[in-house]
Amino acid sequence: MSTPAFRIRELAWRVSPDFALDIPSLDLPAKKTTVILGRSASGKSTLLSLLGRVEGSYFERPTALSGQVLLLLDGAPAPIDLLALSERDLLKQRLRGPTVGFVFQREGLFPGRDATENVTWPLMALGTPKAAAEVRARHALDAVGLGPDRQVATLSGGERKRLAIARAIALEPEVLLLDEPLTGLDPEALGGLRELLARLAAEGRTMVMVTHQREDVVALGDHLVFMDRGQVVLAGARAELGAELERFFAGQVPTLAPSGGPT
Repeated sequence: MSTPAFRIRELAWRVSPDFALDIPSLDLPAKKTTVILGRSASGKSTLLSLLGRVEGSYFERPTALSGQVLLLLDGAPAPIDLLALSERDLLKQRLRGPTVGFVFQREGLFPGRDATENVTWPLMALGTPKAAAEVRARHALDAVGLGPDRQVATLSGGERKRLAIARAIALEPEVLLLDEPLTGLDPEALGGLRELLARLAAEGRTMVMVTHQREDVVALGDHLVFMDRGQVVLAGARAELGAELERFFAGQVPTLAPSGGPT
């Protein structure tokens, strides 16, 4: 595998009495698109939340969380241990937004603002002048095919998803994390947004995406991670896991054997 963007070591998180994340070792490649696959409640979104440090209350590290999630950035003198940083550290080092962008399943939009304001507000909060923020917002909204004056309350579910993607890409992050970004979109918007994500990947951006859609994997995936019950069952280049991917979409989902190995 190429140089990793994320290096996970001895990661353990008891999320609830019935579910725990347990990943002893996992590397995710830089400048590639990793797709995380698995049944519902297998831990896909939970892992993604840790990569973006948006777990728990956002403002304090969960007490049952241990291990390392290392972020390796171009030009950085050393890996950054994301789990060792406080919320203040994350903000001070601008590790959210300009460095790591996140598109949530629940979009987290500002309901009382229009599309342009939803995109410009995070930019201005990071110090971008209003005029420059509005230019970037316009480009991002054009890229996802959404009008600048649309009010959030009038948007369909698919349009809300498109606005969330616009807000993330306007920040021009080095790493983009996407939790089912193309679910619920109409066919016309779906094709255009897949092409947009493919262009972002071609620019050398690291992306990690959770999806249940075969078309997303085929169009975008370079690296695959299969999860089951909070653990990684299989991981590797898509070119090397073609047979496993076909079985997955045929309903034969890789699972953990009682011994802890894959079946």
